[in-house]
Amino acid sequence: MSRARHPGPPRVAIVDDEVDVLTFLRLALEDAGFKVLTCPRPKRALDVVAAFEPDLVCLDLLMPEQMGTSLYVAMRENPKLASVPILILSGLNTRDELVQIFRREGNLRPPVAFIEKPVDTPHFLEAVRGALEAPSNGSPP
Repeated sequence: MSRARHPGPPRVAIVDDEVDVLTFLRLALEDAGFKVLTCPRPKRALDVVAAFEPDLVCLDLLMPEQMGTSLYVAMRENPKLASVPILILSGLNTRDELVQIFRREGNLRPPVAFIEKPVDTPHFLEAVRGALEAPSNGSPP
């Protein structure tokens, strides 16, 4: 997987307020050989994720403490995370909302993929691997 920024297995950070979702995705990724950080607190996610130095971030958009869209913008503006691909997890169709954010924010890199909840494990793992292997053009599939 070509995006690894350090030796060892690729690092994937998951930000989601639903503990069951975090556990499910963490286990699926760890079973597939990834090093995983889970963060159930969106307000702490920016610092926690940046310190982890992930190769990919999986981000839920609908969270009570902080909307994932504002966290997405903050990650794109953070020098440590600006080039890290982000995969969006959501039970809602959020593409249109994100397109509006990209237009409003100017040169904001788009997510590499959108995964709908409930998450289909094989599809999710395929999207993660694809995001890690894809050239860093920031275009969603």
